Amino acid sequence: MNRVERFKKWAEYRTWPMGYYHLVVESFEKGQMFNNEFQFAAGMNTVALAQFVYEVVILVFDLMVNHAHFLVRCTGAAAVDFFVSFKKRVNSELVADGYPPLPDDLGFKLLPIDVNDPYHLKDVAVYIPRNPYKANSRITPSGYIWSSNYLIFSDIIKLIQKKPLKEFSASKSRKILKSKTVLPGDYLFNENLGIILPESYVATDEVEKIIGSSWNYCDRIVRNMDAYVRIAEKISDRIFINDNELGTIIYSICKNKYGVKSYLELGLSDRCSLAVRLAKDYHIEPKRICRKLSIERSVLEDLLR
Repeated sequence: MNRVERFKKWAEYRTWPMGYYHLVVESFEKGQMFNNEFQFAAGMNTVALAQFVYEVVILVFDLMVNHAHFLVRCTGAAAVDFFVSFKKRVNSELVADGYPPLPDDLGFKLLPIDVNDPYHLKDVAVYIPRNPYKANSRITPSGYIWSSNYLIFSDIIKLIQKKPLKEFSASKSRKILKSKTVLPGDYLFNENLGIILPESYVATDEVEKIIGSSWNYCDRIVRNMDAYVRIAEKISDRIFINDNELGTIIYSICKNKYGVKSYLELGLSDRCSLAVRLAKDYHIEPKRICRKLSIERSVLEDLLR
């Protein structure tokens, strides 16, 4: 997307009314936003500042090495201003540390959430904390530091060291935030990481009410592959499904569509139909499908032509 197209899209975003949006900073292959913990910490403080200045209500967010996700409630104009401020400060940090700035064509997507769809808002609310888990499955979503994930259905905030900003002098606050913006005195600061804690401004109660329960949250993260794929396709995100997740998908389809517990109970025709669905609906590689369902590679390739 060139400069003119990008600004035209942003002008359209600015006309959008107050509502829920999935805001995606889509760096991916275009540049690395964060190279170390100090830059991640600066990014967290950038989020704290931008949401306050532009009156963006954040329900949940993740900062990743080369992209970021936010579930927000705001106007389209506020979302655009939030992104512009976010990119400017991230660039400033990169340049100050001797790293190349983000490319000029780095953009973002703003996807409206259909509040009339009983699942859309829930799916996005779970997709975002699921994001770092998909990138690194050795941690749980709530174990990812550079996010608000630890707040969702969790009491871990009681263990985190914190101090309200009102206990710092104005000069100390400016030094911490690298900004003249004065945040509310009850915002909480963690000296170990050097960040304004997301619990200061994230609408955790709202996102928990949307998701419904801790059981629903965990179930959707682990088992709701259809929602994960659907949202990833919409934002052009990478789709990766590991073998355990693939096994869950196969079991679910076998149970719900065919009334059996295993693909081994399916005839060849149904097994081939299942294989095609895995390839087309879930973007599973033919090699993995053939291994998982004991189907000849040549047979599947003919079906997919």
